[in-house]
Amino acid sequence: MLALLAAVTLTAQPLELEGWNRDRLQTSRVGMMVLGAWAVGNMGVGAFGFGLERDERLRFVHLGNLLWNAVNLGLALNTLIREWNADPAALNAKQSLEAAEQLEKIFFINGALDLGYLAMSAFLWQRGEATSDPRLVGLGQALLIQGAFLFCFDVTMGILNARLTGRLLEGVTVNVTPVAISGTF
Repeated sequence: MLALLAAVTLTAQPLELEGWNRDRLQTSRVGMMVLGAWAVGNMGVGAFGFGLERDERLRFVHLGNLLWNAVNLGLALNTLIREWNADPAALNAKQSLEAAEQLEKIFFINGALDLGYLAMSAFLWQRGEATSDPRLVGLGQALLIQGAFLFCFDVTMGILNARLTGRLLEGVTVNVTPVAISGTF
C-alpha cells in the first residue's frame, strides 16, 4: 500500500471584494431590467394584439407572448426587489464566489431549458399545421419568439457572470507539495 501526504497552499492576489460584488449586483440588476422591459413590452403588445386582432393564429401569438411574459416580469421583479438594497460589503470571498457560481449555473441551465422551449415551439407549430389548428400554430410561434429571446438572454447573462467569476479567481493559485510518501511492498 502506498500513501502520499501533501500540503496544499492557497494564495491569492488581493481583490477589492466590495467593488467586485457591486459589479456582480449591477450586472444582475441591468439584466433583470432588460428582462423586465422585454416582458412589459411583450405584455403590452400581446394584450392589444389579442384584443384587436381577428386572425385566430395571430391572436394566440399575442396571447402566448402576454402569458409567457407575465412569468418573465415576475422573475425580473422578484430579483430586482431582492437585490435592490443588497450590501456589496456583506459577503466574504467564499460567499461571493458561491453566489456568483450559483447564478452562473442558473443561467446556463436556463439556456439549456430554452432549447427545450424551442423544440416545443416547433412541435406545437407543426402539430397546429398538421391539424389545421391556428391556436397551436400561434402558441408555437409565440414560444419560438420567447424561447429564442430567453436563450440569448440566459447565455449572455451566463457568460457575463462567468467573466465576473473569472475576475474573482484571477491571481488565485493552488500549490500541492508532497510532504511524505510511505508504503509497503
